[in-house]
Amino acid sequence: MSAIFSRGQRKKGSKDMGRENQSNASFMRRLQQDTAANTLVICAAALLPLLAMVGSGIDASRYYMAASRMQNACDAGALAARREMTNDTFTTANKQTGLNFFDQNFNDGIFGIQNRTRDFTTDGKGKVTGTASGVLPTTIMDAFGYNQFNITVSCSADVNISNTDIMFVLDVTGSMNCPDTNIANCPGGGNNGNKEESNSLINGLRTAVMNFYDTVEASTSSSAQVRYGVVAYSNLVNVGYSLNRNWMADNATYQSRVPDPVETEDWVNKTVTSSNRTGNRSGYPSLGTRTTVWNNIATFNECQTIANQEHWDIFVSTNPTNMAPTSQVVNGNTRTSTFTGNHTWKVLYQFRGGTYNQSAKTCSLQYDEYSFTADGTVTTTEQRETTTVFAWSYRPVTFDVTGVYDTARTMTAATGNNGANATHTWKGCIEEANTVSGAFDPVPANAFDHDIDLVPDTDAERWRPAMPSLVYYRYNPGTTGNWNSNWRFANVLQTQDNWTRNPEDYCPKPAMKLADINRQTLADYIKKENGFVARGATYHDYGMIWGARFIVPDGIFSAQNKTAPNGDAIGRHIVFMTDGKPAGSQEVYGLYGIEFWDRKVTTNGTAEEIEDRHAERFKAACNAAKQRNITVWVVAFGTELTPELSNCASPGRAFEAKDNATLNSKFQEIAQKIAALRLTS
Repeated sequence: MSAIFSRGQRKKGSKDMGRENQSNASFMRRLQQDTAANTLVICAAALLPLLAMVGSGIDASRYYMAASRMQNACDAGALAARREMTNDTFTTANKQTGLNFFDQNFNDGIFGIQNRTRDFTTDGKGKVTGTASGVLPTTIMDAFGYNQFNITVSCSADVNISNTDIMFVLDVTGSMNCPDTNIANCPGGGNNGNKEESNSLINGLRTAVMNFYDTVEASTSSSAQVRYGVVAYSNLVNVGYSLNRNWMADNATYQSRVPDPVETEDWVNKTVTSSNRTGNRSGYPSLGTRTTVWNNIATFNECQTIANQEHWDIFVSTNPTNMAPTSQVVNGNTRTSTFTGNHTWKVLYQFRGGTYNQSAKTCSLQYDEYSFTADGTVTTTEQRETTTVFAWSYRPVTFDVTGVYDTARTMTAATGNNGANATHTWKGCIEEANTVSGAFDPVPANAFDHDIDLVPDTDAERWRPAMPSLVYYRYNPGTTGNWNSNWRFANVLQTQDNWTRNPEDYCPKPAMKLADINRQTLADYIKKENGFVARGATYHDYGMIWGARFIVPDGIFSAQNKTAPNGDAIGRHIVFMTDGKPAGSQEVYGLYGIEFWDRKVTTNGTAEEIEDRHAERFKAACNAAKQRNITVWVVAFGTELTPELSNCASPGRAFEAKDNATLNSKFQEIAQKIAALRLTS
C-alpha cells in the first residue's frame, strides 16, 4: 500500500500584501530590540512546530488505521472469492462475493475516505487478485498545506494445498462391524459376529473418507498435486505387495511343525533251525491225535515220505523261554541264538492220515502224539524288523519362502496331516524386521522394525511374509490347547497328534500407496465387496509405523515421495482413525509372530507386558512421524480419546467422534484445515 501527501497551493500576493509584509518586518525588528519581549518570541516560535508534530501524528495514525483496514478488507474479499470458486473459473458471482466481503469490512466513507475503488480479478489458474484505493483528507495537517493521503492496496489469494500427501491409517478391526448406536454392548464378543451392520462404524468410515476427499478436492488448484494413500491395520498390515522383492527375506522362521517319524526295531519270525536232545526222556503222557503241518513241501511224494517216518525228539515251540541262552550272533538282519536246558519235547508215533496242498506246498499229517521232558540244545533264527511310526516335531522351523514372491504367491511344505505336502498362500501381510525385546524409550539402535526410513540391506532388516497357515500352537499332548494353561513354550517332539490349531488369518486389504487418484478409485478401494472389511485385533503401532513408512520423504518410497513434479514443497498428513484400545493378546498372530511363543517384543510373553511394549512402540512411531514434519491427525471413533492417542497427534490435531455423524463432521473439519486457504501476497 502507498500514501501520497498533497500540499495545497497559495494565491499570489498583491501590493497591499507587500506593504503588510513591510509593516510586519518593522514590528519584528522593534520586538527584537525590545529585550523584555523575548519570551513571547520564543513561545510563538515553538508553537508552530509543536502543532505540526501533533497534527502529523494524528493524521498519520488515521492514515495507518485506514490503510490497514482497507488491506484487511481486500484480503477478506480475495479469500471469500477464492473460497467460493469450485475450480479455476472465476465467475461474476465469485467477484460479487469478493466485493461484498470488502464492503462489509470497509464501507464507503469510513474514516472519511473519498473516491473509494475496489476490484477483484483472476489469472485463470485459480489465483484471485484484488486492488483497492481511496483518498483520505487530512485534518490538522491541512493547516500546513498537506490536505490528503492517497491510499492504494493490493492482495491475492490461492489455496494452501498446492502439494499435499494424505495417508489414511484406518483401524479395520472386528469392532468396526458394530452399529454406532450400540458400541458399548456390541454382540458377538465385541465384533458383532464379524457381520457388518448398515449403520456399522466401518460404513460410517466409508462415508467420512469420501466426504473428506470431496472437501479437499474442491479446494485444489489444477496445478496442485494431492495424493492419497491408505493403510488398513488390525493385528496385521498388508503391505507386502507394495514392497520391492529385495526387501523381503528368502528364508523365514515360524512356530510350525515338521514330520519327525519314530523308528522302532524288533526281532520277528523266530524259527527253530535245529534242536538236539541231550538228556534222558522223562514221562510219556499222550497228547492224542493231532495235526502237524510241514511247510515248503514241493511234492506229494515228499509229503508221503514224511508220513511214513516216526518223528522223535521234536522241539515243541519256537520260543525256548525256559532255556538259558548260551550264544547269540547277528549277521545283518538275521540273529542266530543258541539255548540249552530242560524243555518239553514230543514224539509223533503213529501216523493216522493226512493231506497235501499243492498250491500252498503244505503237508498236513495226523499222528498220535506223546510228550516228554529232557535237557537239550536249541538253535533259533530271527529277522530284524524296523517299524516307523509317524510323529510331529512342533518347534520353530525355518522355511524357504521364495515361492510366495512368484505370481501364484504360494509355497509347498510338508505340514499336512501325517506329513503330506500342503500349499500355503501369501496374502501380502508381513512380519516385521528384527527388533529388540525391551523398552522403547529411547528406541534401541538395532530395532529395525521402528526405523521408518529403513531400506533393507541385510537379512536382519528384511521383512518376512506372514504365513498363518504355517503356524501351529504348541500345547501339552493329550489336551485341546484351547486355554493357555495347556500351552507349552518348549518344543513338543515326536507326538502323533495332528494338531489343527492355526492362528486366525486376519490379513486386511492390501495397502494403497500414495497416488493422485480420482474419486471412483478411492470409492472402489473402500467397498466391502472389494475386501475392505473389519476383522482382527487392534495394534496401533502396526498402523502408525507403516503409515509413516508410506509417506516419509526418505526410506523405501523416497523416489515417489521426496519431491513433487512442480518442485514446490509437500505438506504431509497422516489421518489416524481408531475405534478401540490396543490389544495385548498372547495368541493372536501379528507382525511379531505369536507373542506367547515368539517373544520378539517381550521377555516373558505375558499379556500385561505385551500391552505395555506395544504402547511404547506406538508412542515411538508417532514421534518418529512428527519429527519428520508429518502432521498427525488422530480421531478416536466411538471410544475414549485417551492420553496415548492425544499425545500421538500433532498439537491441536486430536478429535473424538461418538458416532457416524460426528466422525463425518470431524473428518470434514480435518479436510478443511488441511485445505485451508492462504494469502499469497
